[in-house]
This record gives sequence, C-alpha cells and structure tokens, in this order.
Amino acid sequence: MAACTQCSAPAVIEDLDAQPPKPWCLGCATALVRAGDPVLNYRQLNGGSDYQHILAGGSTQVLPFG
Repeated sequence: MAACTQCSAPAVIEDLDAQPPKPWCLGCATALVRAGDPVLNYRQLNGGSDYQHILAGGSTQVLPFG
C-alpha cells in the first residue's frame, strides 16, 4: 500500500495530474479540498470512495463530465 506524500499515512487516492502520480491519505486530501486545491484527476485506492464524497460536498471546483 502506498503512503501519503505529505504525512506517510496509508493513501486513499493517487493524484494523476502529478508526475509521478502522488498518493494522498484522506486527511491530507481533505485539507486540499478545504484549501481550494482539490485533486480532481485521481485514481481511487482503498478508501477512495470517501474522498469522492468529501470532494462532492466540500469543493467549489467544477467537475468535468464525460
């Protein structure tokens, strides 16, 4: 299992816009949403569906459709 880029906790998503892709734990990924810099292009890892709910409820970003 991958570790978070920021705090080394178990990652729940992987940021696909970063090269190489960056793994994030739920806490750090949530902090990015609250700071207004959410990860929009990501791959879910274990627990990634929790991030999807936080992103939908806490982000002012517009998600692409399609």
